[in-house]
Amino acid sequence: MTGSPMKNTVHPLEDKPWPDARRLMWIVVAAVLLRLIWALLIPVVPLSDSAGYDIFARNLVEHGVFGWTPEQPFAFWPPGTSFLYAAMYWVFGYGHTSLIVLHILISVGLILTSARVAHRFYGEDAALWCGTLLAVWPTLIMFTTILASELLFALLTVAALDAWTARSGSAWRRGVLAGLLLGMAALVRPQALLLPGVYGLALVLSSPNPRQVLGLQLRTALMSGLVMAVLIAPWAWRNYQLYDEFVLISTNGGITLWMGNTPGTGGSHMNVPASIAELPDNEQARVLGAMAREYILADPAAFAMRAVRKVFLLYSNESIGVGWNSEGIAQRFGEASVLWFKRFTQVTWAALFLMSLYGVWVLLRREGAWRLLVSPVMLTVLFYTAIHSVVVSQDRYHLNFAGQIAMFFGIGMASLAHRRGRAPSPPRTAHEPRRALHPH
Repeated sequence: MTGSPMKNTVHPLEDKPWPDARRLMWIVVAAVLLRLIWALLIPVVPLSDSAGYDIFARNLVEHGVFGWTPEQPFAFWPPGTSFLYAAMYWVFGYGHTSLIVLHILISVGLILTSARVAHRFYGEDAALWCGTLLAVWPTLIMFTTILASELLFALLTVAALDAWTARSGSAWRRGVLAGLLLGMAALVRPQALLLPGVYGLALVLSSPNPRQVLGLQLRTALMSGLVMAVLIAPWAWRNYQLYDEFVLISTNGGITLWMGNTPGTGGSHMNVPASIAELPDNEQARVLGAMAREYILADPAAFAMRAVRKVFLLYSNESIGVGWNSEGIAQRFGEASVLWFKRFTQVTWAALFLMSLYGVWVLLRREGAWRLLVSPVMLTVLFYTAIHSVVVSQDRYHLNFAGQIAMFFGIGMASLAHRRGRAPSPPRTAHEPRRALHPH
C-alpha cells in the first residue's frame, strides 16, 4: 500500500456531504432493482424460522397473543421481528407483498447507514464499495423473500452506531436516538443489550485521549441504557405476568447455550430432548442452561475446542438464503437448481469474505493490532463472534453484522483500487489526525 503512514489517533472523520452523492444513489437503485427482480422470480414460501415468524405475526393480529397458538403464549423467541410483521399484516393484510417492500426498505436503510459509518471512519471510496457490496450480496438479495430477523437486526445496530458516533448533537441526544434503535434491536435479538457497553468502550479505548472522552461516552451510554430500559419494560412486565418470574426479553438463552455445549453437539441447532420438551420454555431454559454450564466446567479444554469449531461454522459457509428459499426456487427453476444456487452463494461468500479479511489486513498494517481491535467496527464483530463461540452457531448469524463485514470489504477494495491507480488517494482510516471526538 502506498501513501503516508497513518498517525496513532482514533477518531471518526467529520461528517461531510458526499462529494458525489449520485454514485450512492445509483447503488441504492441497483439494490432495489435486484431485489424486485428476485421477488418477481421467487415466491415467498415461509420455511423453518420464516414459518414461525408468519405464525407469530398472524396470532398477534388475530388474538393479540405471541406464541405458536393463541392458547400457549411464550417468550422463547424475541418478539421484535414478529411485532413488525404483525403491524404490516394488520395494515396491509396477509399478503407477502408488503413484507417484500418492507425488506427492500430495510435493505436500503442498511446500505445507507453502513455507508455513512464507513464514510465517517474510512473515507468515501471505502464507503461506496461498502454500499456496493450490500447492494449486490446474493444472500442479502435472497432475504427479500424470507421472513427473518437478520436484516432488521443488522440495520438497527448499524444505525445505532451511526447515531452514537455522529458529530452533531449532544451526548444526551445521541444517547436517546441510539437507545431507541438498540432497544428495538434488543427486542429482535437480546445480544443488543450489551452494545452500549461495546460502543462506549470502543470509543474510549480507541481515543488518543481516553480521559477526555470517558465522561462523554458514559453519558451517552447512560442515556442509551435508560431509553432501552423504558422501551423493553412493557415486554418484561408481560413476561413476568406470564411466568411469575423475571424474564427480560426471551427464554432461549439457556437453551441456545445447551445446544452449543452438550454431548454430541456439532455446535449448531439441536432439538430439545423429549423429556424436557414438555416443560414450559422458561423451565426448559433453566434446566438446559444448568446442564450446559455443568458440561462446560467439567472439561474446559473441550469447551475451548468447541468454541473454535463454532467460529468456523460462523464464517465457513453461506447457504441459508437458498435453504430458506428452497421451495420457491424449486417452484421456479426446479429441484436441481437449489444445489446450484447454494454453490453460487458459497462461492460469492468466500470471495467477499476473503476481500473483507484483506481489508482487515490493510487496517492492521496501518494502525497496529491494538487500535484495530478496539475500533468500534472491529470490536462489534469480535463481540458477535464471541457470543456464537459460546452458544449455538450457524452461518446465518454472520448476517447480523453484514454491515461491518461490508465496511472491511470496502477498505480492501478501495486499497486495491488505489494500488492499481484507479483512485486518486488511499482509503482514509479512522486514525487520521482530527480534533477530539465530540469535543462539546
